[in-house]
Amino acid sequence: MTTTLPLTEKLLLTGREYLRVSKDRSGRMKSVAQQHDDNARSADRHGITLLEPYAEAEAVSASRYARKARDEFAVLMADLGAGRFGADVLVLWESSRGSRRVGEWATMLDLLEDHGKLVHVTSHGRTYDPANPRDRRSLIDDANDAEYESGKSALRVRRDMAANAAEGRPHGICPYGLRPMHDTRTGRLITWEADPEKAPVIVELFTRLRQGHSFRALARDFEARGIVRRDGRPFPAVQLRDMATKAVYAGYRLYKGELIEGIWEPIVDRALYWDVQRILSGPNHQARAQRPGSVRYEYTTTIRCDVCGGPITVSHKLKGGQYLCENKGCVKIVKPKVDEILEGVILGYLARPDVYEELVSRNDSAEVAEVMAELAKLRTELQNAEGRNPTTVAEALMFARLIEDLTPKVADAEARLRGLTTPGDLVALMEPGADVVERWKSAPVSARRKVAAILLTPERLGEVRIARTLARGPRVPVAERLVWRRAE
Repeated sequence: MTTTLPLTEKLLLTGREYLRVSKDRSGRMKSVAQQHDDNARSADRHGITLLEPYAEAEAVSASRYARKARDEFAVLMADLGAGRFGADVLVLWESSRGSRRVGEWATMLDLLEDHGKLVHVTSHGRTYDPANPRDRRSLIDDANDAEYESGKSALRVRRDMAANAAEGRPHGICPYGLRPMHDTRTGRLITWEADPEKAPVIVELFTRLRQGHSFRALARDFEARGIVRRDGRPFPAVQLRDMATKAVYAGYRLYKGELIEGIWEPIVDRALYWDVQRILSGPNHQARAQRPGSVRYEYTTTIRCDVCGGPITVSHKLKGGQYLCENKGCVKIVKPKVDEILEGVILGYLARPDVYEELVSRNDSAEVAEVMAELAKLRTELQNAEGRNPTTVAEALMFARLIEDLTPKVADAEARLRGLTTPGDLVALMEPGADVVERWKSAPVSARRKVAAILLTPERLGEVRIARTLARGPRVPVAERLVWRRAE
């Protein structure tokens, strides 16, 4: 015969809670404090004295789709495994607070059973014994249900995201330069629109980048003019670079590597956007971005030594400076006179009435975008192939063949892109015309340097090389020492 003891004579148990709140957009989810209050009332009714809880510091998911780790859950599992749990009962507000993964839940039940611990679920009003087959089945059924609901929820989210992406709907945090438009009744995000105060900053950023301004110069200028981020701090150059790559400003949504037409109006002209993307993705720009310091001279990357073919640097041992062969010191020549000659040739060419029609690009920006997309894909494939670490001879041969196949394709795409865009680049940097001299003087050195790099080539005005003079011979005029190599 079983004797039921009065409540006051029952054996009191100790319990430790695991408290976790999920990220919840509905606002109906109970907070950790609310869960604890419910647990405390239920524990009191069932004769459980609560000890120190395991409580997650922030909202975090317990599903298999979670991206953040549950730190306190890891501590709980470690304590159970090492016998440090220090209580008789694990107290949960509901089963899904423990886990929404069946395997993880089953492992926890095994540890509880191995150490003779119980599970109290406040929403059930019951205490379960994992060693009892019926209780264990009930708890496993709860885990199956939780994982199933979690999977359905994740599938709905993925479908909604895919549907929103297909419709070109905005997603994520509204970027600087745009502002969200919400339904006044439901609060639902409708679309984005240009922010009248901030959108002009974005347009200026793209426009000046195409004109050859550097990110560092832009950052300094924006700070001096009081143009700051939403948090009131100045824009660093690295953030301006990130902003300059965002397709959202051209009215595109990026989804799984694919550009989709957005439902919002672009705040940057798409031809301008693609011009900037091509400039930023070019190998020359990437190399410059990695070098410290700022651009100081227009011609040092363009003119070369006619003796060894090496690059030219600048020495300031003489007043005004002199150009010097960087490799072996083969040649030296006064800098100001060379600059005067080169500037005269460039500006004379750009001021000619017939040049504008020759240089203005007539290529459709859609064709440029197509070649850029192809080039980006080929570069990614080549980079992945070069970064692989084959474990067998067969794999090594396969990747070697892939690299051999991709390398000329990348070079061909780069050449096609240059053919489509070089004239347009020049017009964006320095538009030809009668007042080109004033535009040249007001342009940053970086822009003038790019113009020189485009024009002082064998295909256009000629590649400029500096010839050597006899040490004791008559002084040769600077103009005669400049060798202009032109394409056949």
